[in-house]
Amino acid sequence: MRELIYVSASKLRQLVPDLPARGGALRDVEAEVTTPVGGFKVGKAAREAEPGLAGAVARLEASERAPKWFADPDVRPGQWVHFEAPMSYGVVVGAATFLDVGEPVDGYPSGGDLRLLLHGSSAHLLGAGHPEHPTGREVTFSLWLHFTHALREATVENGRSDLDDNQLFAGWLRRVLNWLDREFQPRFTAAWLAGYARVTARIPTPSGTVLAATPLYVEHVEPPA
Repeated sequence: MRELIYVSASKLRQLVPDLPARGGALRDVEAEVTTPVGGFKVGKAAREAEPGLAGAVARLEASERAPKWFADPDVRPGQWVHFEAPMSYGVVVGAATFLDVGEPVDGYPSGGDLRLLLHGSSAHLLGAGHPEHPTGREVTFSLWLHFTHALREATVENGRSDLDDNQLFAGWLRRVLNWLDREFQPRFTAAWLAGYARVTARIPTPSGTVLAATPLYVEHVEPPA
């Protein structure tokens, strides 16, 4: 049984333009997708004639823009990635936000050296009861809105983002990550999640690299054996 947390209908329709514009369009067609960490089964639809999440993933995997593994050092803004990581998540000023563990843990040796930050609309979260995190003194409402807006609106050309590293990320990213670490406490609350996302920024920092991306979907998975 799959446990989806987040699905972006708008990205689905970008990948499958003929997807019906109704709730049933998100039903899955059974498919096997090969990822860098092995195959996983995408669930079975009530009506297999409807293309859904599995169809979008299969089309993406077969395209010239086939996703890379998120920890690949050659990943650049605008590219698709597949990820599997221990992450915590919540809603911050209307944005669904996912952050990985900031230190190495079993099955996740890159923790800390590479931080994975996913951002998207909270309207794409499935179910109810997602924790909301009001911004405080360190990360103000205005700062968070500008931060997420900049990620969404970044122009990507030749694999490079037009975000101003010095102005935006030298201070903002450090403050945002520190605040999210304290709010989400991923060291204690992270669960293993997997999915596909489109990279919005890759930012070198003194302590490592931050990869920001906006998800196609996110789901719970079992930790690696």
